[in-house]
Amino acid sequence: SEFFRDIEEVLKLIFDSIRTENLVHLNSAEITIAKITTLIKSYKIYDNGCNDATRKDIGSRLDKITINLGRLVNIFKDKISKGILFSEKALRELEYLIGTIKHLSKCLRDVATTKNDVLIKYIVDTANALENTATNFALEHEERLASGICQPQASAVFIDLLNTLKENSYHFKEMGRQISCFR
Repeated sequence: SEFFRDIEEVLKLIFDSIRTENLVHLNSAEITIAKITTLIKSYKIYDNGCNDATRKDIGSRLDKITINLGRLVNIFKDKISKGILFSEKALRELEYLIGTIKHLSKCLRDVATTKNDVLIKYIVDTANALENTATNFALEHEERLASGICQPQASAVFIDLLNTLKENSYHFKEMGRQISCFR
């Protein structure tokens, strides 16, 4: 529960930095990511005595989500420090994706407690929709790049952000499926 709340806090801080271009939000996000890393270690999922493959895979996914959150923070820090600007459309797309990931985190926190099959299906469906939407955003972005609306430097950053968000969505989806095994 604390893990997911901290993820939601990091996503909120990243979300806040999108429009404000404020590094303070991202510095706070890094502190929370360090806390999440400590939490994961305290769960002792990787103890040698743990032979449950599903439990180990969930632990691996928690690590990957945390690494990807750090990656998002670093990408945004680099974007801000280099003065790279995104179009209003790109900003709205990122806000939508980050908001959806935050929502998935809340749902996953609930499903970890309830093991509710309907909520698990909702997480899987929402994550699939997010991944498809991000792919469509990338295709639309290619059109903006080809037409000269987007700068090449901004393009690489935007695509990197989309891919990182898609990867986190995938890990949330798979964790939802795996948590259902613990009944």
